[in-house]
Amino acid sequence: MPSTIEHVMDQPQQKNDFATQQPHAPATFALSRSDVVVIGLVCIGIGVALGFFLPALGSLAATFPIPFGDVIEKLSRFDQAWVVIARPIIGGLLGLIAAFFIAASTTPLVVDEHGITIGRDDDHPLRISRASFSTAYFADGKLVVVTEGGHQAFKGDVEGKKAAIAEAFTSRGYRWGEI
Repeated sequence: MPSTIEHVMDQPQQKNDFATQQPHAPATFALSRSDVVVIGLVCIGIGVALGFFLPALGSLAATFPIPFGDVIEKLSRFDQAWVVIARPIIGGLLGLIAAFFIAASTTPLVVDEHGITIGRDDDHPLRISRASFSTAYFADGKLVVVTEGGHQAFKGDVEGKKAAIAEAFTSRGYRWGEI
């Protein structure tokens, strides 16, 4: 009776093609929590700094012919104690609002063995099955996804580096590149 090792060695070797590979974990390209925190802190910091330095910026802005230069200069001359305290607070709140809009405007991308999902689950994402997928590529810095019938299903910005996104598609057996 052959041993287990001999029995395994008698079996034909499987080719290393897509059909016999172990399934990959889904590749997700989205802002992480730490990315959102950094964006938030930067936007809040800029807002607080602008609120704090508004008098100097207003005086500087008044020297240039910009729209509403007079209004900016007059607003920057308020120097009551409550205004001096409120400016950085208001600037921080405006920075927080800007951070929210920046984080909400990003488009996540998930590439897995069964299909592609573009967008957030709570915002009617675009789902393209493997069967209906034709190709994907970057054109003018935007990801383009084309379906089997030649329809351009998506063209837009997504999170992630171009090389990493291309690798996510090709490593899962999706066609990458213009037709």
